Amino acid sequence: MPYLDRNQILTHRGLESTNPDFYPESSFEAFKDQLARGFGIEFDPNWTLDGIVVWHDSSLKRATEETDVRELSNVTMAEITRKTPTLEEVFALIRQSLSKINALHYKGKYQNHKDLSVLISFLQKNADILPRLLIFDVKPETASQLLKVFPQIQLAPSVAHPYDAERFNNSVANTLLTVDEAEKLLKNRVYGKYPWVWLDEWDLTDKNGRQKKLYTKEVFAEMRAAGAKISLVTPELHGTSPGLYGGEFHPDAQTQERLFARMAEIITLAPDAICTDYPEKFAQPL
Repeated sequence: MPYLDRNQILTHRGLESTNPDFYPESSFEAFKDQLARGFGIEFDPNWTLDGIVVWHDSSLKRATEETDVRELSNVTMAEITRKTPTLEEVFALIRQSLSKINALHYKGKYQNHKDLSVLISFLQKNADILPRLLIFDVKPETASQLLKVFPQIQLAPSVAHPYDAERFNNSVANTLLTVDEAEKLLKNRVYGKYPWVWLDEWDLTDKNGRQKKLYTKEVFAEMRAAGAKISLVTPELHGTSPGLYGGEFHPDAQTQERLFARMAEIITLAPDAICTDYPEKFAQPL
C-alpha cells in the first residue's frame, strides 16, 4: 500500500482506531502523543461563556455520558469537569512540536463578528504558529476578515459534491462549496495567497440512485490549477463522527479491507494532507 509522510497526516480529534486503549478523544494527552509521533492534529474549538475549549460537540452530553446535557455556550470554563484542553493549550502543544501542518475546524455557527473577534485575539497571541496552522470550513466572507489581519494565513473552504452540498449545507451553517464555486473563489484570491481546500466526500450516493466520487484526478487537477493545496477527509470519518447530519455512512468504510483499498487509490492522487482515524496505517515508518 502507498504511504504518506507523517507530516502530511492529520489525526482526527485525537482518535486512533488501531489502539482501543489510546487516550480519550480530544484530550491533551492524545494530541500531545500524536504530535510527538510526527503527525499533525485536527481539532474542533467550541466557545463557552468565557473562553474556547477543544471538543468536537457543542454540548456536554456525550462527554459526560448524558449526565450533563448543557450547551457549551451556556457554561463557564470552570464548570467543565471533563479534562478538555483549552484552545490556548492546544496551540502550546503545536508550538512545542515539529509538526508541519495542523487543522483548526472553524465551524460555521461561530463565523459571526463576536466569535470571530475572539478567535482573532487568540490567533494574534499565537501568531508564531500560523505557518503551521490551517483553518478550514471557512466561508468567503470570513476569509476576507481573517486575511485583513493575517495576510499570510492558510485558509480552506470545505468542498463537497453538489449533491452533498444540497443535502447537508443547512446542517453545517452553509459552509459547503461545490468544486466549481471553490474554483472561482480561489482564482479570485478570496482565500488568500496560500489557500487550501478541504475536500469532503460524504458518501458515494448521487441523485436518482446513481453513484459519485469526489476524490478523483479530475477534481484534484481542477483545485491545483486554481492554486490550492489539497487536504481531505478519509471515508471512515463519516462512521466515527457523532450525530451524522443525514444519517450518511460512507460505504468505503464498511470494512478495513475496503477502506484501505480505497485509501491506496486516494494516496496515489498525492493529496497534500489527509485527516484520518488511522494515522499509523497510512504513514511511512519512522
